[in-house]
Amino acid sequence: MNKHATEGLLFFDGSRDLDVIAYEISRTNAVVHSDRLGLLPIDFYITFDNFLTVARCRLTWRYRDDFGVVIDRWLDLRQRIAGNQAG
Repeated sequence: MNKHATEGLLFFDGSRDLDVIAYEISRTNAVVHSDRLGLLPIDFYITFDNFLTVARCRLTWRYRDDFGVVIDRWLDLRQRIAGNQAG
């Protein structure tokens, strides 16, 4: 588990990307903060490494600009790109 602040990018269909800071990141969940968040769908994606890996997330709770997520699945885009180039 990473308890240090980690910058990331939250995105979902039909929206602009949102800068986020995540705390307590594990393979299965995280606590996230974003200033002036506005509306947020239940399902969205977050990347912490400039799209090398992407977490498919589900909102579990929210209080103002802080929210908790369950990470449904990690997508390794490097592996997918390498597979596509090999095939």
